[in-house]
Amino acid sequence: MESRNNLTVTGTGGAAGGLYKDIKVMGEADFNGDVDCLALKCSGTVKVKGDVKSTSCRINGTFDVSGDLVTGRATIHGRMAVEGNVKAQEIKSNGETTIRGHVTGDRIHLEGYFQIKGRCEAEQLRIKGIFKIAELVNADSVDLALHSRCQVKEIGGERIEVRRGTGTMLKKLLGSLFLPADYYEGTLTAESIEGDDVYVEYTQAEVIRGRNVVVGPGCGIGRIEYTNKLEHTAGSDVTDAVQI
Repeated sequence: MESRNNLTVTGTGGAAGGLYKDIKVMGEADFNGDVDCLALKCSGTVKVKGDVKSTSCRINGTFDVSGDLVTGRATIHGRMAVEGNVKAQEIKSNGETTIRGHVTGDRIHLEGYFQIKGRCEAEQLRIKGIFKIAELVNADSVDLALHSRCQVKEIGGERIEVRRGTGTMLKKLLGSLFLPADYYEGTLTAESIEGDDVYVEYTQAEVIRGRNVVVGPGCGIGRIEYTNKLEHTAGSDVTDAVQI
């Protein structure tokens, strides 16, 4: 039977990878190797040279992982960088996040500044902020609140809603970062958007396919293919629309 012990790091310290029960860091901790734990809690900085597997993960500060992150629930307030893939039942991240692999989960809620080099897949996906996602975004429910210039290659889902972000809370979260002049003038660029019910605004897309499609203000759409209903706000540009 595997043996797990608790680990507490106060101040500055380090440890080897391995099996742990609960890990608690108050300060700075470096782990050289894969970490497998039940709960990881950090107020400060954690760096892992390897993979992280945990039942839960709560970070207030900085979290760097050179491999994959697999967890039941991840709550991040601050900065997270993962060189590999991220898989979680639930992810809540407020701040700055960079993931070089893919992101998969049941419920993903991101608020802040995000770069995802791979695809992002979930049952429920909510993103508010400035984001660049290099590959496919796929979820049953997709809610995107745009700040500044956002980019996604493709979006697929049952219900898709893309709106310009509002409010000041996000600006407070990103207060330590350089905020562009167009912060409150959020736009999205995408190659394709496909869903059952689609609403977009301030979006540039090559093609939109959907059952019911609503094109709000500030859009430039190359082609729309719809099966039931199309609504088009005056002032947005749609080159071609066809009911199929």
